Amino acid sequence: MPVLSVLGERLRSRLWPIPAAAAAASAVVAALLAGVRPGAGEGPVWWPGEPESARGLLEVLAGSSLTVVALVFSLQVVALQLAASQYSPRLLRTYARDGWIQGSLAVLLSTFVFSLVTLALFGAVDRPPRVSVAVAVVLGLASVGALVGVVAHIVSTLRVETMMAEIHDDADSVIEGAYDSTVGPEPARWPPLDRRDAEPGHVRADSPGFVQAVDRARIAAWADNHDCYVTLVVMPGTHVLAGDLLAHVWPADEDGSAVAGAVLVGFERTPDEDPAFGLVQLVDIAMRALSPSVNDPTTAVHAIGHLAPLLASIAERAAGPVRRTDGDGTLRVLEPVPRLDDLLGDVVRPVARSAGDHVPVLLALLAMLEHVADRGPRAAAAVATEADYVARRAKSSVADAGERAVVLARAARLADGERLTEP
Repeated sequence: MPVLSVLGERLRSRLWPIPAAAAAASAVVAALLAGVRPGAGEGPVWWPGEPESARGLLEVLAGSSLTVVALVFSLQVVALQLAASQYSPRLLRTYARDGWIQGSLAVLLSTFVFSLVTLALFGAVDRPPRVSVAVAVVLGLASVGALVGVVAHIVSTLRVETMMAEIHDDADSVIEGAYDSTVGPEPARWPPLDRRDAEPGHVRADSPGFVQAVDRARIAAWADNHDCYVTLVVMPGTHVLAGDLLAHVWPADEDGSAVAGAVLVGFERTPDEDPAFGLVQLVDIAMRALSPSVNDPTTAVHAIGHLAPLLASIAERAAGPVRRTDGDGTLRVLEPVPRLDDLLGDVVRPVARSAGDHVPVLLALLAMLEHVADRGPRAAAAVATEADYVARRAKSSVADAGERAVVLARAARLADGERLTEP
C-alpha cells in the first residue's frame, strides 16, 4: 500500500526508531537473563572470573559504550553538516536513513542498556549472572566492530561519487515504477465524455504540503464500486495548498472524500514515488559544485553523467497519463506523470545558468541531450529547445571565441536533429 510505504519511509528516515527498538529489546533480554545464575560446575563456564571482575567489566562496558554513542552522533552531525553545505540539504534524508549508521547506533545502545540493566539486577556477589556477563562480552566485541565500521562507512559516504551513485539507483527504480507499461497517449474517448453529466466534481486538498504518495489501487477500487471515473491533477512531488484541486470525479454529485484520503500530503518531498526527486538532488549537487565557493566543475560533469541515463530512461517511455483499470478492464483513473520537456527544462537550465564559462559543463549538458534525443522522436522538440538555451548561455558567458564556437556548433547540430558525435 503506497501510503504505508511512505509512512515506513518516514520512520526509516529518522535516526531513533531502530536504535530505540534495539535498546528496548536488550533491556528485556537483560532482565530475563539476570535470573539465570548457574552454580559452580553447572553447565559451561560462561564467566570464569570472580563476581567483582564481572561487575567491573559491566561498568566499563556501560561507560565506554555511552561515550562511543556520543562520538558516533558527533560524527554523524558533522557528516550531515558537510552534506548539506557542500552538496544539497535534500541529502539529509539519505544520510538519516543510512542502515549502517542506524545499525551501529543500535549495537552501541544495546550494549549500554544491557550492561546497565544487568548491573542493576546484579544482586548477590556470590552468584553473578554469568550468562548475562558472557552476552555483555559479545556485545562489547560487537561494539568495537560497529565503531570501526561506522567510521569507515561515514568516510565512504562523504565521497560525492558514492552519494550520486546511491541517488541514481534510487531514482532509477522509482522511474521504472512511475513510467510503467500502462502509460500511453490520452484516450480519444474518455468515458465521462459519453455521459450527460460531463461537468466533473472537484476533490480538494485539506492541508498544504507536498504530495508524497497516491494510493492508486484504492482509487481504482473506489471508482469501480461507485461506477465513477477519476482524473488526478496532482502527482507525487506536487506542492499544494489547502483547497487546491487534487482530482476531477465523474459524476459530479459523487462524494470524492475517499479520493482525497488516498492522496497523502506531507511537509517534505519523499523519494519513494517521486520520479523527479532524484533529478532534483543531482541538479542540486551540480549547482553547488559550480558555485564560486566550491568551484568544482568536475563534480558537476559527473552529476550530469548520472542525469543522462535517468532522463534517457524517461524518454524511452510513452508520454501521457497513466491508465488505471478495474478488474473488468474498464478504464477508471487517469493519473499524470512528469513530462519529459518539463524535466529537461528543470535539469538543463539551472545547471547551464550556474555553469558560467565552464565549457566542459556546457558540453556535458549537450551530450546528455544527445542521449535523450537518441531514445525517440518525441524527445526531439524538447531537446532542440534546451540545446538552443545552452547555446544562448554560451553566447553570453563564454569569453573565448574558439570555445564558444565549439559549444554553438554542437548545439546547432543537436537542434537540427544530428548526433553530436559520429557513430
